[in-house]
Amino acid sequence: MERTAHDMESADKKRGVGNLRFGLQMLSVVSMIASCSTRTPTVTPSPTVTSKPVTAGTGNDGSIAAFDCDRIQGPDSKKSFYEDNPTYIDPVDDSASWKISGPEAQGMSSRGFERASTALAALPYTSSFLVIRNGALVFERYYHGSAKNQSNNVHSASKGIWGAAFGIAIEQGLIPGADATIASILPSRYVQKMSSETRKIKVRDLLTMTSGIRWQEDASENRIERTSDWVGAILELPRAAKSGARFNYSTGDTHLSSAVLTSAVGTTACEFTHRHLLAPMGVVAEHWGRDPQGYFSGGYNFYVTPRELAKFGLLYLRDGRWNGRQLVPAAWVRASMTKQVDAGAPYGFGFGFWLRDIAGHHVAMAWGYGGQLIYIVKDLDLVVVMTTNTREFDQDDFNGLSIMQDLVLPAAAGR
Repeated sequence: MERTAHDMESADKKRGVGNLRFGLQMLSVVSMIASCSTRTPTVTPSPTVTSKPVTAGTGNDGSIAAFDCDRIQGPDSKKSFYEDNPTYIDPVDDSASWKISGPEAQGMSSRGFERASTALAALPYTSSFLVIRNGALVFERYYHGSAKNQSNNVHSASKGIWGAAFGIAIEQGLIPGADATIASILPSRYVQKMSSETRKIKVRDLLTMTSGIRWQEDASENRIERTSDWVGAILELPRAAKSGARFNYSTGDTHLSSAVLTSAVGTTACEFTHRHLLAPMGVVAEHWGRDPQGYFSGGYNFYVTPRELAKFGLLYLRDGRWNGRQLVPAAWVRASMTKQVDAGAPYGFGFGFWLRDIAGHHVAMAWGYGGQLIYIVKDLDLVVVMTTNTREFDQDDFNGLSIMQDLVLPAAAGR
């Protein structure tokens, strides 16, 4: 079944969670839900956790945060394509790296943001809500026992980050370009598995989910995870279309791209992405899943804090520039947030980003299962982050759109 923007919220569906679904109509029962705010989530200490928070390598002073991919990776996945979504604790306090401002100082309405926050608090699965304008953190709230140092699975919101890594690899000449075929990059053992049509797949086809490989999100994973070589199994799937011909939401495509990136850069995706993209911003993943062959999950099973998501949003708002350093080529950032393929009205899809207009503003969205969201609104110099709890809830119908349209954007305009 082909995925469109209408039903992509069910992408990356996880095992072992309930089928609870709640809508914005629950605003009328805020008082009933308030009791949920004291729930303490089960947390898993990061392998680098210390007895006291440390402040080092936050990125704003030009330093590069220390990272250790051996600790980040944990064991290879052996049973399940998707993880159980534990919560980790980030030991680094990055408060010193943030400029803090009140909404009114940035021409915004704190009262409007409080209304948006009340709406989010009324939903039992929400975790965080952050607003950044002009580089300043102007509003930040956490819900239902969540906190700024909690690092959770951001699911497919990491596909935007994943796309950035490819832009860097292309800029460094490690990948000839977005139109390079994957057959020219992958090891021969995988090329031998490809049909003649699969050998035509380009790097851009994986990033825009137009590989043409037959993939049904939330179903094909069940077949793939029963094999010992997920990349090989994906390559051997039958064809549904010519490469580059049509959009079909596929985490299979982005996981296949993990093998492509790894083969091209000569090190792990974790090492390359942290060294050249994340660590210079002071961002270190608490955990990043791997498949049985050791390939890091491509655009899923990736754990960071809401503030770290916001930093990535700021990076793209600034055309890939951070602290005076061009981390991601500006042309790649613009291409990522420009429609490369039609993803079903009203959405287009770039390199890892969903694109649409909201209340008259062009918005780029990094969008993960359950409501892990980065909104980038360039004409308002605005980044908004919302995250939710997918450890205990299966809210596959939440995309934050109504809250953005009816509450956040008016507040950003000072109303």
